[in-house]
Amino acid sequence: MKKHLIRLAVASLLLPGALNAGDWGNPGKGIAPLAAPAPDCNTCLSYDYIDLEYLLTDFGTPYFDDGGGYAIGFSKSLGCNFFFTGSFADGSYDWVGHFVPVDTQRFRLGLGARASIGECVDLTFEGGAQHLDAEFGAGYSDHDYDSWGYCVGPGIRARAGRFEAYGKILFVSNEGDNSREYLSHHTTVHRRVDRDGWLFTPGVIFHLNDVLAFKAGAEINVFDTAFSLGARFPY
Repeated sequence: MKKHLIRLAVASLLLPGALNAGDWGNPGKGIAPLAAPAPDCNTCLSYDYIDLEYLLTDFGTPYFDDGGGYAIGFSKSLGCNFFFTGSFADGSYDWVGHFVPVDTQRFRLGLGARASIGECVDLTFEGGAQHLDAEFGAGYSDHDYDSWGYCVGPGIRARAGRFEAYGKILFVSNEGDNSREYLSHHTTVHRRVDRDGWLFTPGVIFHLNDVLAFKAGAEINVFDTAFSLGARFPY
């Protein structure tokens, strides 16, 4: 009986050291600590995403075929209150009866700021530069032009569950944009030659999951409307 008690006492003294020294030790020992949690920006709206869209432009006149194209855009948050944004759009349309194709490439790059005004409701303000490159078909190469400009204005975003809606009102100015002269010259529709104006961009988004959403929107100005349909990929 005494031998058993002595063996039990020795085992109780040696067992904790063996567990700590071997594979049965503390499972967290030697493992790097987890990264610090992301800051709470007090919004359920993501400003980190990539957009892929198909474009359809309605010129509001029978003298031009509706234009088509595609666009890719992105947004990257800079802390909680600011974000970086940009896009590229490639499109084309034809002058009906003359089959003169016009190809356009548009680049936008800018910065934005956000302010939360409610649960999942943000006010935004964006500003940036825009470049438009237009190339006309054979016989109209003298109409080719490069246009530089800017866009600036407020917006709003709101989300409820899987559904999100947004809208922006941007003041746009483009130096060297000859599209108004081209449209006026070849149609009976008078189009005021003015490179400054307002652009309204409403849209809706359905979030399928955390990494994929479907998007439908438009860019509306006094001369034409560009409709868009595509997908958003938050990251």
